[in-house]
Amino acid sequence: MNEIKRLTGIYHEVQEGSLCAQHALNNLLQREIFSAVSLADIARVLDEQENSVLGRHTGHSENMDDTGFFSIQVLQNALKVFDVELIPYASQHPVAQQARAEAQSIQAYICNLREHWLTIRRFGSQYFDLNSISTVPKLISDTYLSLYLAQLKQSGYSIFIIHGILPPCAADEKLLNNTIDPVYYRSLTTRADVADRDSHGKSTTSPGSSSSFDEIEIKRAIKASVELDSSEDKA
Repeated sequence: MNEIKRLTGIYHEVQEGSLCAQHALNNLLQREIFSAVSLADIARVLDEQENSVLGRHTGHSENMDDTGFFSIQVLQNALKVFDVELIPYASQHPVAQQARAEAQSIQAYICNLREHWLTIRRFGSQYFDLNSISTVPKLISDTYLSLYLAQLKQSGYSIFIIHGILPPCAADEKLLNNTIDPVYYRSLTTRADVADRDSHGKSTTSPGSSSSFDEIEIKRAIKASVELDSSEDKA
């Protein structure tokens, strides 16, 4: 894991409880900015605004719950301070149409399935899945990104485009002119996954959990992505 950090410079938060929205935002922004407390504050303000408009006072929040889940509205408001907007991938917004035509024209995506959130972001010229249920970032080739997003969509994920300029980060600077060898990187992530399984005595996700999301198919997509890049390099 230390070798992956040294090689990429990527900041990667790993799942704690059900705080995947917090992890997705911090992984997107590449530093620890948001906490469960700060996101809960945003959720409470949204609840107050919505209750005022609708004239209701149920005491029930539509924007967070006791498990640590936060709504898309909370994430949208959290990113406003960075002038970053979340645009639904399936919408008719011009940026969404551009993303569907050319997925690699977009720097980052945030994806949601029920209570789970994950981030996909480009550093330099390469994309990484920053899913907090994984111990390390997973490399996705830009040539395979569209298929990867399609697999997430098929698995039930809602996909949101990150529209705006993200703050500069160490990983961008490190990977701008240093392309990661996909085969070597996969060997590192495989070792990290095995070490994590051995240390915990089990997989990081349980069958039927919202974060398992057809994980086998997603892993196959990543593997195929790596193999495609490798075959193109040898051609």
